[in-house]
Amino acid sequence: MGQQRRGSTAGLKRKLAVVGAVAVMGVVGNAATAEAATPADLPVPGKANVDFSTHSKAQGARVIHCEIRFIGAHGGIPHKSGHVHGTVNVRTGVTCTQPLRMIRGKVGLFSNHGSKIKAFGSTGARTAKGNAALVCRTGRYHGEAVATLYAPPGYSPRVATVGKKTPTVSIRC
Repeated sequence: MGQQRRGSTAGLKRKLAVVGAVAVMGVVGNAATAEAATPADLPVPGKANVDFSTHSKAQGARVIHCEIRFIGAHGGIPHKSGHVHGTVNVRTGVTCTQPLRMIRGKVGLFSNHGSKIKAFGSTGARTAKGNAALVCRTGRYHGEAVATLYAPPGYSPRVATVGKKTPTVSIRC
């Protein structure tokens, strides 16, 4: 992919495009990172849940409900990590009532000192989780998460996007 200058928005978009291509092949991991991304690099849709449905004469209507949420105390707001001393993190997850073909998402942690965007996902599962962390520096932090959900064959819509933002919080380090 070549070298990427820290803070390069073009480099971030290149990395995220590669992650997207890898995810389409069914291999999803925590591969995309960026040090100076902005919230505009992670556009969050206005809905945090979606229902996929199918109408089968043999089985009637079937619905798969999916939701994206932030994980942890106080509604999952950015917080000092309990696992990695000296960092602030935000955790997110997508949960569905039945397995989906694929879940592909990004979670971002933004502060007045920098930002980090990380990819997460799963294939053939009900859930996918991700997190983003920054070195702790006193300041204001907020998290954003967005995920594209791919329904199993026969369900509608075939693809949907969900997203959510945390409130901005002040953290002292």
